[in-house]
Amino acid sequence: MEEQLHMPRPDVMLFDISDSRWHIGLEGVKKMASAYPDTPLILWHWGSVDAPEWKEFNGDPEVVKSLIINPERVVVLAPGEGYCLNAEQMR
Repeated sequence: MEEQLHMPRPDVMLFDISDSRWHIGLEGVKKMASAYPDTPLILWHWGSVDAPEWKEFNGDPEVVKSLIINPERVVVLAPGEGYCLNAEQMR
């Protein structure tokens, strides 16, 4: 949604990277990431479901990194792994 591109900068985003029409798709990934170029992106919808033939569950973090500004902000977590915001991220 257009409104999502004009919000105050989030501290962190849970970021859907599925290349699927059911999700925001890779063009949406690029557009949303560009709107908030300094926000850490916690990736989801990749490798979390045993369905190798479904692209909805098999986004590739490396593809995302190749599409966005500041690819070092991509956060890849294992299932159940925690993530802590630091003081700099929380402004």
